Amino acid sequence: MVQVRQRLAIEPMREGDVPVVQEIERFVFSSPWPRNAYYRELNSRNNSYYVVLRRYPEGGQQETVGYAGMWRMHEEAHVTTIGVRHDLHHQGLGRVLFAGLLQAAYEMGARWVTLEVRAGNDNAQKMYEGFGFKVIGRRKGYYTDNGEDALVMWSDSILSPRFRAAFEENLGKVGYDVRGLRREVPPIPPPQEPAD
Repeated sequence: MVQVRQRLAIEPMREGDVPVVQEIERFVFSSPWPRNAYYRELNSRNNSYYVVLRRYPEGGQQETVGYAGMWRMHEEAHVTTIGVRHDLHHQGLGRVLFAGLLQAAYEMGARWVTLEVRAGNDNAQKMYEGFGFKVIGRRKGYYTDNGEDALVMWSDSILSPRFRAAFEENLGKVGYDVRGLRREVPPIPPPQEPAD
């Protein structure tokens, strides 16, 4: 039997994607973002980066299977959301989206990446740790739906050799052909000249 490799694409989220993103979000999060929050984020392109993950089945119609977003604040990128369709969990699609966010963080000139994750979400925590993230704090009662704590995780400098090696290792674990996800670690940008 011939196994067909899935084709995926990471693409910029557009306003027309918001209804499908919200549908995915309703199944994976108990307190989804309101629709206007996505529209606001999409209109703040200078400081935010939101994508969708689409699947292109052989001979079938494209479908949106996940989404992710982050903000850039000075030299820090902050992951705001990642969601994968509930029936496709544990297939590496979250890793694909997270790797895409990290590549965007390099392109945006960030030096560090931070995020919050539910204290009970062991799978996500393990994935982030595999990319070199560490727990640096806890936000008590952060999630308003059930009062669950959030763990605050930070990367080392994404320019450090150790982080870049972990990132490259994780790119190697992506078992999909993904348009929009490069298979090499982005080059280190040259140092910026100090402003006069």
